[in-house]
Amino acid sequence: MESLVTVQCHYGGLVDCKPVGNVHLVRGKAHGTPGPLLCGINHHAEDSTGFSVGGGVTGPNVKHIPCEDCAAVAREQYLGLPIYGLAGAREALIKLVESAVAPVA
Repeated sequence: MESLVTVQCHYGGLVDCKPVGNVHLVRGKAHGTPGPLLCGINHHAEDSTGFSVGGGVTGPNVKHIPCEDCAAVAREQYLGLPIYGLAGAREALIKLVESAVAPVA
């Protein structure tokens, strides 16, 4: 089943992981997440950061900011597909995708 899944890019390992930038969306297929993030970033590129599909860095000082470009593409091309993934970021992305106007920061 096709869906959209959150992706959070990060540096570091399991203990010292630090998020990089916003929480993005990628197309989810029955056998993985093919292609780049909806905003066009190729998270599989040789020189890219690490990434977590469907999960990510959490904690009291971590803010999950949705990628507005990913939300815009989801709204235009994938509206109606379920969105799965990182709690907090998932809900913010759903709200952003379903809205007609991007939120003011």
